[in-house]
Amino acid sequence: MKKIEHLRVNIPNSSYKIYFGDNFIANFPLKKISNAKEIFLIFDSKLPESSLKKVHSFIKKSKPSKFESFKFVANEKNKSLETSERILEKFIDLRFSRESLIVSLGGGITTDISGFIASVFLRGIDVIHIPTTLLAQVDASIGGKTGVNSKKYKNMIGTFKQPNSVLIDTDFLKSLNKRHIAAGYSEIIKHALIDDVKLLSKLEKFGGRIDSVELAELIKISSKIKAKIVEQDEEEKSVRAHLNFGHTFAHAIESVQSFKGLNHGEAVGVGMLCAAKLSFLLNKLTIKEFNRVMGIIKKYKLPTKLPSNCEPQQILKAMELDKKNKNNSLRFIILNGLGKVEIIENVPEEKILNSLKI
Repeated sequence: MKKIEHLRVNIPNSSYKIYFGDNFIANFPLKKISNAKEIFLIFDSKLPESSLKKVHSFIKKSKPSKFESFKFVANEKNKSLETSERILEKFIDLRFSRESLIVSLGGGITTDISGFIASVFLRGIDVIHIPTTLLAQVDASIGGKTGVNSKKYKNMIGTFKQPNSVLIDTDFLKSLNKRHIAAGYSEIIKHALIDDVKLLSKLEKFGGRIDSVELAELIKISSKIKAKIVEQDEEEKSVRAHLNFGHTFAHAIESVQSFKGLNHGEAVGVGMLCAAKLSFLLNKLTIKEFNRVMGIIKKYKLPTKLPSNCEPQQILKAMELDKKNKNNSLRFIILNGLGKVEIIENVPEEKILNSLKI
């Protein structure tokens, strides 16, 4: 078997391992991480057949007594209660039990909805995530946040459900287009900006090759940052909120566009720039530091302007329904220098609107 490394996420009563490697899934022993005999695979219909074959091999080698699957178009429209209900009804019709296991295969939408279903079916069953996008590998699959969208707003319905394991195989990334790769880099950049200036320097030097040893190392470093924060605050009562840097702006942009414009990673890229500008306007970031943020966003081909169909007033209105708000006050995660963050409230509306003019 190819070399596989792992990182343990230490959470009371819910600890698990993240496994890292390249092209290892097909030969990885499922029995090493689960004894389940009833397995249900939830996967993105856009995945290449080669990816699906590897995971079928991974599952079938464990000789399950029951193996079923659900294929869906993994987009924000289908990340819904309606899709969740269809999957849950199939679980019930097929008589899956509390001893069953969900395996998710896909990007962040797939891990989010799979984790949500695992948390509510029979009040909780096991789930293993096999993320196939860079964004999901460094962010969405780690930490136990699950969620589906309401008709207008992102991730308004959800739970916390830690996976049993996460299997990060960089071979899946070779099938992604440049836009989806850039989307994943936005979350690595976020982790660097909020926690690790050395990682920021690595990103500034990195050439961006998908099949490189350097990218595998960036994924591990980024995953460690996310895991470290989740270990301190599983249910986002304090420091886990730092991971929302750029997301208050990003979710508002996605909502205004009805999830039909920028993808999540692209929206986070713009959102981080807005949050960095707000940090500058509040004298928490120097112009040199702001320009460094702008430079890294540009380097990884992420958008640096609000979409033309998003007016600042629309964004502001959408922010008012952000689930991270407290006591009807907008909350922002801002940079207090590079690698450090703080949470602020009661920001003057004028400064918020100015931060959207990038």
